[in-house]
Amino acid sequence: MHLFTYFAVKNSLLHGAKDLMKNLTYQNVWRLAGPNIISNILMVFISFAHLWIVAPFGSAASAAVVTGGRIHFLLMAAAMALSVATTAVVARAWGADDKTEASAATTTSLTLSVLMALSLGSVTYIFAPHFVGIFNLDDLSSQLALEYVRPAALLNFIFALTLTIATSFRAIGDVVRPLVFSAYATGLGIAGSYILVHGLFGLPLMGIGGIPIGTAIGQFTVVLWFLIKWTLGRYALKPVHTAVADKVRLTQLIHIGAPAALEQVLIQSSFLAFMVLISGYGTAAFAAYGIGITVLSVCIVVGLGFGAASATLSGQSLGTGDTEAAMQQGWMAMRLAIVGMTLMAVLTFAAREPLAAMLSIDPEVRAHTQSFILILALIMPLMAIEFAIGGALRGGGDTRFPLVVTFAGMIVGRLSIGFAVRAFGGPVEMMYAVIIADYSIKATLLIVRFRSRKWLTAAGKHIPLAVQSVAGVSREPIRSFAATHPDEIEYQ
Repeated sequence: MHLFTYFAVKNSLLHGAKDLMKNLTYQNVWRLAGPNIISNILMVFISFAHLWIVAPFGSAASAAVVTGGRIHFLLMAAAMALSVATTAVVARAWGADDKTEASAATTTSLTLSVLMALSLGSVTYIFAPHFVGIFNLDDLSSQLALEYVRPAALLNFIFALTLTIATSFRAIGDVVRPLVFSAYATGLGIAGSYILVHGLFGLPLMGIGGIPIGTAIGQFTVVLWFLIKWTLGRYALKPVHTAVADKVRLTQLIHIGAPAALEQVLIQSSFLAFMVLISGYGTAAFAAYGIGITVLSVCIVVGLGFGAASATLSGQSLGTGDTEAAMQQGWMAMRLAIVGMTLMAVLTFAAREPLAAMLSIDPEVRAHTQSFILILALIMPLMAIEFAIGGALRGGGDTRFPLVVTFAGMIVGRLSIGFAVRAFGGPVEMMYAVIIADYSIKATLLIVRFRSRKWLTAAGKHIPLAVQSVAGVSREPIRSFAATHPDEIEYQ
């Protein structure tokens, strides 16, 4: 099977949950995860490309892009949280054979994504100097960072739309179309950023500010293409005008997405706190940590891909009322994720010396980087469990327990032990190793929750309207819906 060739898999993907649920195979999981992994790689590549574009401008420009990117990532957390809710609602409705409800939920999600992005973007634009000031940069780097953050804040609604569009398609099993969108957005965004930063083709030289503007232009091109075809009814998901500001669906999305949003805030705040602990060991140790995280960002795309696949499959399975399928799909996604990330761990550990040499010329930084890469290799199988099982829970609408898990891992496992290591004067290698406790706690709690089956009914009254109206909250099998309402179900 030509996995990554669009036309070879397009028709089978668009058959939705009906075909996916018939055969519980690893191929179904991989069919969803593979394109997601490539999409994630493209997202990581954008960050590397941005640093490459501004490299000729010196270290101040690089520091500004890193700082601006971190603030922008915090801004994107709301859209990421909404994507969790969108996956749960759309996937469950699609699995229930209610295409209209899936389309309505998508329409509402698009509206909510724009409102959230514009609101948070406006606040970020106003208080940008304060956010940049947290990083204690020199005057030049701070000014350059502001040139990045402010346009990124105002244009973040384009990213929010892009993410919501991709999430909605993935939720119905179409993972190749978002990959195609991502490829175009990445290529056009990088080209646009390069042109604007360097002032090519007679355009004004915009410097650092050209990075977010060029990226937004690339994403907007894809969004515009989607909106045109979507309005014309060319996709399986259709626009539902009555759902643009539907209060019930907005409440539903907020209820499911709010814990995911809090989880993102907790994660990012904990990361910053842990970075402060690492900085106490000196510049070399701090730089090594940053390099290691960059290496990890490439490796975890495998886990993220299986997490997205697990969320889609569990949501669709619960939409059919088949809880056993939801359980089996989760376990299969976890096994594949462990295999994939263990392979990445072995490769990363084997290449630790050349990686450290490539990313730093300082001997001390290289030594610390190699030590940290060893720790990262050890935790990758645990991260695979977090991504796959956590994805299954979120896809089923259980977003509160992952928040508890994140709190336990970050606060109890990482920060509490980290502060103890720092207080007793432990070496930096011990501080690096603290993250093993973090991911061990998360993996254990998630597996216990998954095995308990409590997550299968955690969404309660906030399960998608399609399931409530057809099967009731008891989630009785509703495959008969397609037979009794043939005019309401369309497959491409």
